[in-house]
Amino acid sequence: MTLPKRHRLSGAGIGLLVLGCELWAAAVHAEEPDQLASSIYIRTDSDDTLVVAPRLHALLPIEEATKLNVTYAVDVWTSASIDIMTSASKVPVTEQRDELDFGLDHALGDLTLSGSYRYSTEPDYVSNGGALGLSYEFADNNASFAAGLSGSSDSVGKAGDPGFDEAVGTVGGRLSFSQVLGKETVAVLIYELARARGYLASPYRYVAIGGDGRCTAPYGEQGTLGPLCVPEATPGTRLRHALALELRHAFGASWSIGGGYRFYLDDWSLQSHTLKAELGWLIEADTMLAARYRFYTQGAAEHYRAVYLTPQPHVTTDKELSPLSSHRIGLELDQRWPLGEERSLRAILSLAPIFYSYRDFPPLQSITALELSATLVFTP
Repeated sequence: MTLPKRHRLSGAGIGLLVLGCELWAAAVHAEEPDQLASSIYIRTDSDDTLVVAPRLHALLPIEEATKLNVTYAVDVWTSASIDIMTSASKVPVTEQRDELDFGLDHALGDLTLSGSYRYSTEPDYVSNGGALGLSYEFADNNASFAAGLSGSSDSVGKAGDPGFDEAVGTVGGRLSFSQVLGKETVAVLIYELARARGYLASPYRYVAIGGDGRCTAPYGEQGTLGPLCVPEATPGTRLRHALALELRHAFGASWSIGGGYRFYLDDWSLQSHTLKAELGWLIEADTMLAARYRFYTQGAAEHYRAVYLTPQPHVTTDKELSPLSSHRIGLELDQRWPLGEERSLRAILSLAPIFYSYRDFPPLQSITALELSATLVFTP
C-alpha cells in the first residue's frame, strides 16, 4: 500500500460503491442466494495506524453445479506512522481502497473449475487481477489436488504529481495436495510461486545517504548540513517461492489441534519462517472456541540498510524488508443458530494482539497491534 499526501475519494471509488450496492441488491432480489455474509475488520497499533475494513459477500446459485461469488470490500486507514513521518508527507494521512471481486465455480463431478476477476482502486493506485483454478477429489474423497494461476496489472500514481505513472505486473501459481491420513488426521502440502515486474518501490519513501539514516526532507529540500535524501529504489523484478505444510488432528468429538510451517524465499535474498499452532474446542454442536498462535521471523533483503554511507543502485529503509519477528495470539468464537431445517445464522468473533520486533530499524524497535473482526453469515 502506498502512502498518499492527502485523502480524496475518487469518482471511480464512488462508482464502485454504488455498483457494489446495486449488485448486492440485484443478487438478493433476483434469486435466493446460497449464502450472504457481512464482516468488519479493525486493526490499531502503537505506530499510530488505524484500519477499518467492512466487507459484503454473496454466494449465488446460477444452476445446480455453478455458483457465483460477489464480494465488495472497503479498506479505510488513517496513519501518522514512522513511514508517514519519514515520507514526503509530514501530517497524518487517510486513504480509502474500494474493491470488487467476482468468482465463478463450476462442478463437474469430482472436478471443480473456478475463475475470478478483481478490480480495486485507491486515489493513487489501480489494480486489475484475475485467477483460474481447478481442484480434483479422488481416492473416495480422501485426497484432493488443486492448482491455480493468477495475474494482475497495476498502475502506481503519486498524490500531488499527476505526471507520475508507473506499472506493475504480477503472475503467480499455486499447487496444493491434501490427504486424509486416518479417521482423525488431515495433511496439506502447498507450494506457491509469484513473479512481480515493474515499479516495486514506494513513490513516497525517501532514503538518507549519510547522517544517522533519517530523512528530514526529500532531495532538493534539505539544508546543507542535512543528509542527502533520495527516492527509494528497488530492483525491477522479484521472484517469490513459498512451501507450507499443515496438519490437523482430532481428539474425540470435542477437541482438535492443528499446526503448520511455511518457508519463504525470494531473489531479494529475503527468507522467512512461519510457525502456526491451533487448539479447537467444540463446546456444543453449534458453538466452537479456537485459540491460535503464530510466530514469524525474517531476515533482511539484500539491499536493505539501516544507514547508507554512500549512494547505491538500490536503496530502501522499508521496515518490512528489515530483519523482524512477530508473535500473534488469537482467540475466536464461532456460534451458529439454526433457523429451520436448512436456514441458519452464524456469527464469528475474533480478537488477536500482535507484537512486532525490529532488530535493525533505528526509528523504532517494536510495534504492538490489536486486530478485531466480526462476521455474520446467513444461509437461506
